[in-house]
Amino acid sequence: MKRLPPLNEQQQQLVEKNLTVIHWAIHNFVKINETVFGFEYDDLYGEGCVLLCKAAATYDSEKGRFSAYAQTVVKNGLLSYCRIMCNRQNRQRLLLDPKVFEDNEETYAALLAIEDPLDELTSEIDALALLASVKKNYHGIVRLGIEALEWKIKGLSGRDIADLYGVQPNTVGAWISRAAVKLREDERVLTWKC
Repeated sequence: MKRLPPLNEQQQQLVEKNLTVIHWAIHNFVKINETVFGFEYDDLYGEGCVLLCKAAATYDSEKGRFSAYAQTVVKNGLLSYCRIMCNRQNRQRLLLDPKVFEDNEETYAALLAIEDPLDELTSEIDALALLASVKKNYHGIVRLGIEALEWKIKGLSGRDIADLYGVQPNTVGAWISRAAVKLREDERVLTWKC
């Protein structure tokens, strides 16, 4: 998804009048799970808001009603978001579920000895919390780099992030590099406690 310009007044009104589309898409196509990272109602609603803004920014009135277009954009976007989140969590669940390895307990034990996926998931959540807490204090390229780091932690590739912002992948790498330099000097990052 390319980075969209700010919405004009008419587009903002379309978004405001159609906020129910997000609730409709979540309750008809997504399973809310408050115990799973990324599947809480607030996370899904936030993602839906971004998608609704995308729909308003790309809407062509000659192609039909906005509400029908918005439903398609929000529904498909939320399903894509859920696919990404499920793929990440399925990889982690595979390592946690001994039933997958009932015939070969040694393989399961060897996988657990390599790394603890629950610790990795906890580390990812902690990293996202840290980035969210310091992001508001930065602007420009450093802020874009922090956002790119958040997307990377959530499972997007450099190419996916570049497509999201409408830039080249090496630009995303430069953002992340610049953010990393600043974050290494940030006292809040150095003293962060989970």
